[in-house]
Amino acid sequence: FSEQEVKEAIFSLEHNKAPGPDGFPAEFYQVFWETIKAGLMAMFHDFSKGNVSLFSLNFGIITLLPKCQEAIKTYLSAKCELYNFHKSSTSRINKVAKKIIQPTQTAFLPGRYILEGVTILHGTIHEVHQKKLNGDIFKIDFEKAYDKVKWPFLQQTLRMKGFSPLWCNWIQQFVSGGSVAVKVNNNIGRYFQTKKGLCQGDPLSPILFNIVADMLVVFINRAKENGQIQGLIPHLVKDGLSILQYANDTILFLEHNLEQAKNLKIILCAFEKLSGSKINFHKSELFCYGEAKSHFE
Repeated sequence: FSEQEVKEAIFSLEHNKAPGPDGFPAEFYQVFWETIKAGLMAMFHDFSKGNVSLFSLNFGIITLLPKCQEAIKTYLSAKCELYNFHKSSTSRINKVAKKIIQPTQTAFLPGRYILEGVTILHGTIHEVHQKKLNGDIFKIDFEKAYDKVKWPFLQQTLRMKGFSPLWCNWIQQFVSGGSVAVKVNNNIGRYFQTKKGLCQGDPLSPILFNIVADMLVVFINRAKENGQIQGLIPHLVKDGLSILQYANDTILFLEHNLEQAKNLKIILCAFEKLSGSKINFHKSELFCYGEAKSHFE
């Protein structure tokens, strides 16, 4: 990592955020950059050479936050450490993200915009209505998507995408080498190691999740090539439009065909099993168009 990369990563961190267990917020690194940069860069260089383990640095505190009044369940929000390493790594990965992640994904990628997916979805629904085409649209929500990612699947995906063994090892240390403790009533419990998932609030997590989620697109594209499923509006989109993604929010498009629906279910089940993801059917929806709508009703 160059000094300029590390500096840009540090100065892009937001202000007025709660510090991690070490007590140093982003403002500390920014204000005292000239004083600490030599030691910080030495640590980066040692890490790049494999001489520094992140285990002693990679720890955080989980604060319990009820998301509704009179909650009977508790949801976890983790504050991750190593922002300097993670932010710098994110900047590097973002430079190649558009080459390794399908254009159907529009979240957290430089040069892609939220409205791309919305515009395509609106145009597709308009075309289906206007031409009275038969088709099904599935809105899929993955439950606690970041928390359920399997680390071995992430590593396999990174290798398939062409990441070097060095980068795969770095990312493995980032996501799996840390420890966390739970804070209750201002008391911090014992630290323990997590076994899966990506840390909420970590600048590296969105791009890593997109890389994992992109494998669903790969599965669907292969099924299309094998004639197992067919997307909508093939007269406008080559081989038909089959999927749009915004982070873990996924929309699937399918011809109204029972056999194809079964094949799609197999694909989703396989992706769940391999990646660790779980479809939240309470938040998922099915929309039918044309004759398919009358069959559904």
